[in-house]
Amino acid sequence: MSPLPPNPDGAGQVWSLSRLAREFTVRLEEEWPALWVRGEISGLKLHASSGHRYFTLKDAQAQFSAVMWRSRAEGAVVAPSDGLQVEALVRLVFYAPRGQLQLDVQRLRAAGRGDLMQAFLDLRERLAREGLFDTGRKRPLPPFPRRIGLLTAEGGAALQDLLKVLRRRQPGLRCFLLPVPVQGPACGPVLARGLVRLSSWPDLRLDLIIVGRGGGSFEDLFGFNDEGLVRAIAACPVPVISAVGHEIDTTLSDLAADLRAPTPSAAAEMAVPDAGELERRLESLAGRLRAACAGRLRNQALRLAALHTHRALAEPQRRLLQARQRVDELGERLPGALARLQAEAAGRLLGWPRRLATLAGRAIRQAEGDLEQRRRDLAREMQRGLEVRRGRLDGLAARLERLEAGRLKAWALRLGFALVWDEQGRLVRGLTGRKAGDILLLEFHDGHAVAELRQIGEESP
Repeated sequence: MSPLPPNPDGAGQVWSLSRLAREFTVRLEEEWPALWVRGEISGLKLHASSGHRYFTLKDAQAQFSAVMWRSRAEGAVVAPSDGLQVEALVRLVFYAPRGQLQLDVQRLRAAGRGDLMQAFLDLRERLAREGLFDTGRKRPLPPFPRRIGLLTAEGGAALQDLLKVLRRRQPGLRCFLLPVPVQGPACGPVLARGLVRLSSWPDLRLDLIIVGRGGGSFEDLFGFNDEGLVRAIAACPVPVISAVGHEIDTTLSDLAADLRAPTPSAAAEMAVPDAGELERRLESLAGRLRAACAGRLRNQALRLAALHTHRALAEPQRRLLQARQRVDELGERLPGALARLQAEAAGRLLGWPRRLATLAGRAIRQAEGDLEQRRRDLAREMQRGLEVRRGRLDGLAARLERLEAGRLKAWALRLGFALVWDEQGRLVRGLTGRKAGDILLLEFHDGHAVAELRQIGEESP
């Protein structure tokens, strides 16, 4: 049913809001069937009892509240998670109790990670490679801090939780607050400057600093992922506890801090010991000390009583006389012992010449053996040296012979003689075996010539 045209008087046209909601829902279902949309999941919440998933689906210019019922979420191929870029099959519905348009998510398929989540993951990986999150660089907290710095929003619930727990556990504790914004990505640089200022503030002499805020969406907490803040925490001269969000939230500040607390209240409990518990522990230790002292006194008293009845103390004069008798006996035995020692020493002295002669003979034989071995080694070395030098001399003689032969050949050729070679390159020393028509090679001092045998006789023609 469509509404009538507006009437300024409103007579007969006043609808209840419930009717308007129903009509609006019907119109949405008729005109907006299921369709695919793309966006980034943020602020995911799982309802503990129903199992339904509630979250925001957004892009750069718009966002819608969305719900994925348990039956669809449990069978989904892609489970919804913060920062996930998805394509969702949705129906646009009107949630009347809140007067809010809502996306009823039928199906999900992954479309990549959101920009903020990807930036978070990239920065976490880079800083981890630098070692800013290593457990080895984290410092232990002071066991009994007296001055604590707080870096959080002045009017936030986190500050009240911190102060409440700190005052309950340590009433005399001194806390110093530096108020800073803790919402959104833009607060990161402010937090970094605040931490540096708080840790270096003159005369504060802080033992510990707590940085934190209450829970929120991934975007709300993103300032605690600022690179400058993470580096400031890692370089802070004072130990730092990070208490950002709830137990399920984890930021880069948590990873860089010396200790990560799941909530601000937990950070306060980790920071200082409970004064009441310390008092009870001290009373227990005092009682144990008193009991130990009493037991020790009883043991000493029993020992003292036993010493009073000891035989040595009961008859000290007799024990002293026995000791004197023992001294007299030892005095009588002393000359004999000295005589025996002198005789043994004399025997050892008389035996030294024979021992020295034996040792000297053994040393001489060893030296003679070494000398003979060295003589043989030297002979072998000299023989090897002579053979090497003989080989070198033989080589030089052969070279000299070849050199002299070359000089003789050149001298003979210059005198007018010639060398004759056959076609196979062999030196011809006579006419034996030669016949007319053989080709010969003649070598003169200034070149070569080829000749043919025309006639062979015993005399020159």
